[in-house]
Amino acid sequence: MVRKLCLALAVAASALAMSASAWADITILVPSGSEGDGLRAAAADYAKLKGTKVETVQAPYANVFEQGANAGATKSGVFDIILMDDPWIPFFAENGHLEDLTSYFKNAGVEGPDNDFLSKSLAICRNPYNEGPYVCLPYVGNAQMFFYDAAKFKEAGVEAPKTWDDVLKAAKMLTEQGGGRYFGYVFRGGQGNPVVADFMPIFWSYGANMFNEDRTKVTIDTPEGAEAMKMFMALRDASPKGVESYNANEVGTAMAAGTAASSINWPNWVATFEDPSQSKMVGKISYSPIPAGTKPGSSEIGHWTMGIMAASKNKQEAFDFMMWATSPQQIRISAERGNPPVRASVFTDPELTKQEKFRHYPVLMQAIEASTPRPRHPKWPEIENAFGIELSKAVAGTIKPEEALKNSQGAVEEITGIK
Repeated sequence: MVRKLCLALAVAASALAMSASAWADITILVPSGSEGDGLRAAAADYAKLKGTKVETVQAPYANVFEQGANAGATKSGVFDIILMDDPWIPFFAENGHLEDLTSYFKNAGVEGPDNDFLSKSLAICRNPYNEGPYVCLPYVGNAQMFFYDAAKFKEAGVEAPKTWDDVLKAAKMLTEQGGGRYFGYVFRGGQGNPVVADFMPIFWSYGANMFNEDRTKVTIDTPEGAEAMKMFMALRDASPKGVESYNANEVGTAMAAGTAASSINWPNWVATFEDPSQSKMVGKISYSPIPAGTKPGSSEIGHWTMGIMAASKNKQEAFDFMMWATSPQQIRISAERGNPPVRASVFTDPELTKQEKFRHYPVLMQAIEASTPRPRHPKWPEIENAFGIELSKAVAGTIKPEEALKNSQGAVEEITGIK
């Protein structure tokens, strides 16, 4: 019944998009939420400025992927631009759904995007990663940071956590003192994307990777993976009971209420934590890069990027809009509307950084430049789901951590055909 309803909604949304594209010069598919809202506002500004008819079609996160994939497979041309979560790029690019932007840059008299963009923001827009042609442009500069209550950590003897051992030391002490009402750490342990997103920075910090460099071998069940899992389970023991079902809202609520001292989190939560109507922790939460394990810490990058659909009938108009929307002036406006930037000039703009709500910008810029993309594989959504099921079971205690790694190794080998 639920599947039929989702299908019906997707069909209805596609019909609306086809109707919209019949009169629009550019039709843009965007996700619900602040990222999509920012681009919708920019599209409205562009339409007034240029006289171009721009239509935005907004859908929930998963439906954006489904509608974009369907439009690409059927070559319908219903969308000219898609605002993509960066792990989707290999799927769309390797299935021929995205336009190679090389010729458009040349026609504009440039080799590619200018060097005011952060290097990691540009790297994810090339397929293969950091080497191939540009198939999209960065728009929203997400990367994880480490959030912590500096006063509580200081009470636990940790001035500023540099390593996961530092975090664990403070988290254990604070949880022991909390008596079941206060916890030193909290994370997303729900199946699929939630637990994977919170595990990957720890995984990378211990030198582990899902694949070897040329993507010919799955490398989850390794000594490095086991070391990362050991730390993850120790942090689970310092977290609230039931974290195996936690998603972003539960983690954010715990941090905002001051009932948990630390977490990995995304920059969109800063606004909540600094809002006195939503948070008891205004001005009390510190932001830092991801702590180190046996290797330097690395955030999971989570940019939103704009690409031109290969079947678009308005490709030059779409490229012109993308170049305008990602210009320094427009990225600054997007930042003021609540979306993290992708340009160094905006991250370091003194008019922004002097404002309390943007005080995390220097750390976020550092986190992006030290970030790692989710494994660049066209089957990443399926891989992430399988990995997340096993990790969540380990968090819940229904299987042993070593079983989770072994099961994940086998599942990813089966999905990818890599043995």
